[in-house]
Amino acid sequence: MKKKSIILLMTGLVLLSSCDTNLELNDPSKLTTDSFWKTGADLESGLATVYNTLVDNNNAGYWEIQAMQLKENRTENFVARNDVPDRYAVSSYKNDAGTGVPAEIYKALYIGIFRANQVINNAPQITNIDETKRKQLVAEATFLRGLNYFNLVNEYGAVPIFTELPKTQADYFKSKSTVAEVWNQVIADFQLAANSPLPENYPDTFKGRVTKNAAIAFLGKTYLYMKDWAKAEEQFAKLVNNEGTNGYGLLTNYAELFDGNHENSKESVFEIQFSRVGGGTIWGGNPSERTRATTMAQECAPGEVGGWNELLPTTVLLNAMTKEKAVGGAFDPRALATLAWNYPGSRYYNSDFASKFGANAIWIRKNQNWWNNDEGDWKSELNEYAMRYADVLLMLAEAKTMQGKVAEAAPLVKRIRDRALLADISMVGWTKDQMMKEIMNQRNIEFAREGLHFFDLRRWGTLETVIKTSQVGGYQLFTPKFAYYPIPQSELNNNPNMTQNAPW
Repeated sequence: MKKKSIILLMTGLVLLSSCDTNLELNDPSKLTTDSFWKTGADLESGLATVYNTLVDNNNAGYWEIQAMQLKENRTENFVARNDVPDRYAVSSYKNDAGTGVPAEIYKALYIGIFRANQVINNAPQITNIDETKRKQLVAEATFLRGLNYFNLVNEYGAVPIFTELPKTQADYFKSKSTVAEVWNQVIADFQLAANSPLPENYPDTFKGRVTKNAAIAFLGKTYLYMKDWAKAEEQFAKLVNNEGTNGYGLLTNYAELFDGNHENSKESVFEIQFSRVGGGTIWGGNPSERTRATTMAQECAPGEVGGWNELLPTTVLLNAMTKEKAVGGAFDPRALATLAWNYPGSRYYNSDFASKFGANAIWIRKNQNWWNNDEGDWKSELNEYAMRYADVLLMLAEAKTMQGKVAEAAPLVKRIRDRALLADISMVGWTKDQMMKEIMNQRNIEFAREGLHFFDLRRWGTLETVIKTSQVGGYQLFTPKFAYYPIPQSELNNNPNMTQNAPW
């Protein structure tokens, strides 16, 4: 069993089952009270519920099955099976404001924000706690609030900002802030965490909690998404220039990132924790009865092994991952770790691939428990990465390239290529466009199935061209409005101050 003592696995379950009125905030008519917030342990438990929103399958947590699949099936690399209408609608660009799953994700992100605000706003009244510890817990909650706002503005655009606890029912009905204002809130939250007394690293018993370095990395990512290349470079350089002290680096073997035996490694900047601790229920039920595992592995597995084949890789992705071979003519190890297909000696779920799955099939290996043959066991404890150090390296390379520092970007890209055992190529004299083309290609291959590609394409301005050129799924229906989700119809109906974002 995994050794994971992160607070969300213990105190959060107790708190969720005993203090729903104070912390769930699913019902706007239930106003918060100060009856719970008395001790430092209460603050720790409150923080646990913020972490829980990241993985709560009942409320479409952002690293659980619904959001994870939707991040990928909007791209040319994956399509959705048509048995779940909402996910299929998103995959084929038929979704609208009434589509349910994006509305659930929107709600889940705000649940996380409301819970974080409870920790932040109630922390000052707690007296029996060390001041440094109080600041650390507030910094964690503030980072998580910023992360939720990052995901909101990145998925929906302009949205309301809440930083105080609602005192009346009317306080729930805020007007939207501008996109720029939401990004500024994200920056403020990440900056507070980056400048706080949070540790740079935790011992193994607390792996998965927010660190100072994670805040720095996400602050850099925010600036990158805002195209403030200089500030992005400044933040990423703090990590890359200090590997000797912060311990970051790349694992030698790419496949080890996803085998379940090397989690929270030196390549992990912020890792979403899953474990079989907790109850046996994943859908519905009392929070204390729910497992901290995920069904993502079974969601994406073939029917031949009891899977639901909900997220299907495309030939476009396979072709991209096999176009450049490793030294000696072998496949790029990232292709072998990410996808299963019919190549000599290919085995998948302990079976000869072609014999069991067909000569033309393509399936996902990454985070799939594919070495396991325990059919019908839908619980997986394989973690998801919110950010890997490889992402930091490539984002720093991008920030440098976009400022014309192409030569400085080359060694960063080389580290990614070297780990993938690709041939050493000369990048001397490359133009900005040449380097960006290589960075785009490496990001696509490096992070396939990790939920980054859609947002990369959008910020590069290539989303529409790539989707339409791919001729995958409902590509004919794609228009620029599908670059973001619409504000959910339920929010428009319930909030008299809410308006839809253009061009929806």
